[in-house]
Amino acid sequence: MRNPGTPEPTPRPETSTAANDPFNIDQPKNLAAVSAPCQLLSQNQLQELSAGQAEPGESEWGQENCRWSNQLFAVNISPDTVQGQGISWMAKTAGDNGKPDANVNGYPAVHYAETRGSCATIVGTSDTETFLVNYQIGSEGRGNPEYENPCGMADKIAGMVLENLPPA
Repeated sequence: MRNPGTPEPTPRPETSTAANDPFNIDQPKNLAAVSAPCQLLSQNQLQELSAGQAEPGESEWGQENCRWSNQLFAVNISPDTVQGQGISWMAKTAGDNGKPDANVNGYPAVHYAETRGSCATIVGTSDTETFLVNYQIGSEGRGNPEYENPCGMADKIAGMVLENLPPA
């Protein structure tokens, strides 16, 4: 029995490894639920971006991807639901000392292939799935503040894709 006026014990904060894990994904997404990569962006999002026509293609790992291009920019979106490596592999090869070097709407991400005119952002959506947004400024995008920051645009587009993915 507690004496009146005795303060309540304060619970010790949990030292959750998930909170400290740079690869932790609190709310995994089901990337495989979107069977056609050209549907990873909605019509409204494509209009907002002033994107060109969708061009289906294939990623270097043999999975369908989609490309939109015009004079402002070109972007490829490539889901990876087949390799099973998640974001950790990319972080080890191109991240910040083996950790993700970016965050897109709370999801771990890695920027790579960054040049003055292009940037690739790969986002982890689960322990085993990722998607790649490869952005390149077009001739009319140069000098346009909305389009001239390649990693900023790759991250913005990646955020749009995340909005369209159902929970795992």
